[in-house]
Amino acid sequence: MRRIFALGGTAALLVAGLVSGAGTASAAGQELPEFEFENRVLQPGEGWTELSPTGLMGTPDGTLVYALSKAPLTDPAWTKAGLPTGLGLGSLSSCSARAGVVGVYTCPVNENNPFPSIEIKAAASTADNTTLHYGAVYVPRGGDLAKAVKDAQTAGSLPQDGTHAARTVTAKTLAHVAQNTLALTTPSLQPGATVTHSVTLHAVDEGTLDVSFMPAQGMRDWEEGETQVAIADVRASSPIAECDASTDLDYGGITCRVDPGQSGPTDVTVSYDLKTGATAAAWNIEAYASYEVYDFGTGNPEKSATFPIVSSRPVPTHYAMLARDKSGNLLWHHGTGKAAAPFRDWTENVGHGWGIYNSLAKLSPITVQAKGGGVVARDTSGVLWYYRTTGVEWEPLTARTKVGSGWGIYNNLTGVGDVTGDRKADLLARDASGVLWLYKGTGTTTAPFATRVRVGSGWGAYNQLTGPGDLTGDGRADLLARDTTGALWLYRGTGVATAPFAARVKVGTGWGAYPQLSGPGDLTDDGRADLVARDTTGTFWLYKGTGSATAPFATRVKIGTGWGDTPGTSYNYLF
Repeated sequence: MRRIFALGGTAALLVAGLVSGAGTASAAGQELPEFEFENRVLQPGEGWTELSPTGLMGTPDGTLVYALSKAPLTDPAWTKAGLPTGLGLGSLSSCSARAGVVGVYTCPVNENNPFPSIEIKAAASTADNTTLHYGAVYVPRGGDLAKAVKDAQTAGSLPQDGTHAARTVTAKTLAHVAQNTLALTTPSLQPGATVTHSVTLHAVDEGTLDVSFMPAQGMRDWEEGETQVAIADVRASSPIAECDASTDLDYGGITCRVDPGQSGPTDVTVSYDLKTGATAAAWNIEAYASYEVYDFGTGNPEKSATFPIVSSRPVPTHYAMLARDKSGNLLWHHGTGKAAAPFRDWTENVGHGWGIYNSLAKLSPITVQAKGGGVVARDTSGVLWYYRTTGVEWEPLTARTKVGSGWGIYNNLTGVGDVTGDRKADLLARDASGVLWLYKGTGTTTAPFATRVRVGSGWGAYNQLTGPGDLTGDGRADLLARDTTGALWLYRGTGVATAPFAARVKVGTGWGAYPQLSGPGDLTDDGRADLVARDTTGTFWLYKGTGSATAPFATRVKIGTGWGDTPGTSYNYLF
């Protein structure tokens, strides 16, 4: 059971439509607001529902009167007042019981409180089809409240005109609702072709059929429009279903209001066409259908099925960039694969307290699915800690594991990916004399690095080392080094542990303008590693990779001055 549905309170602002009857006027001739109320269905023993408007036209200023009864609201004697057995009251919000009248509640309603509510709950033992009848009547300020109470008690005999409503709350057992069943037909898709899918519903109860789509298990989240699949020509086999659909499969779906009426259980098939773009990638897609009988509950019938786009084009890997701000927050920048906007315009805060570290490094580019070599962090006492990636985007790093002490001898730590050819991410460390050391990755959490191996001396000439991944397209991780004059140098990876880098090649000058450089990986879906640079004003620049060793980057492109409420100047680490 994956989804819980609820509607009520301020969330009801999203519901369209009103009770019939427009332009209702009071006795004084003033225009009255109009409310909509809907019937509700409760799952016994779980959740709650609200007696609350689900739509409003106009600005209210007065009182909503709710009358609760065990029988339809047609008895002026009010002999069935109150809640039926099994149903109970929860929060009354701003409402209060009407003195001297059982089962009647009054709620002030105004511009600042347009949706006053009363919670109704069903005990686990509530019998199937236990029904509460409730009337809702609006009376403007200064109106006849006593009359409004009588109207609410007999709302079933009055016109449903926007200020008077008679509705129900019904408890239906899990066994009852389980009689509504779903079946999906989801053949595979081909690039450039159109295929018909369908959902067949055996409808016992009135409800809402929702069909949505998501990446199948093991796939990363997609960006808007990325699947190149459009929804078209939605049709139902029976008039009991009225359907609407969005055109974009990525963040859309199909919604059908279904009412089998009094004729008994009815089968209805909703069919829809999926049109796939000619260059679509090989996504595996999950179609998820639910039939929402309960307004709140996990017992709504649901069904899912997975289908592929049969394509020779693989789904590109997207990468994330990690950053620490001056408050010690660790921020996750989700890559999009789009050169014009390589990161989503918001960030996830994935950690606090990272200000205790004076050196941070990712061991290799980290994907948006939180896969990669993990992160190392050194504290001020010289202890090095290792954070393994989890494979869970919203919590990408595990709790830290202590690597060891004595790492304060190094003035630079740089994760460089696999430079030894064993498919395990490695770490570079430079000491105060300018000697560069290689710590070969082991792939284990408890002892992630082998004994250090000396790479060479003279590395003190550089004030920035960055491991961008494979810049040259030869499948080996490379290294970027910026010297004190602002020149940037490329050290091509060799894949040999004893001599991991070839002779340096000058990339260009003027790179001293950037206090921070980061190589997150391929940010533009072209299969080439890219570079992000932050200048002294807090502006971020994308240097798109070319795959060429002699000219590894295209002309820079501005990609932002921060994300969300975090200005670029607040970052003190990119990795």
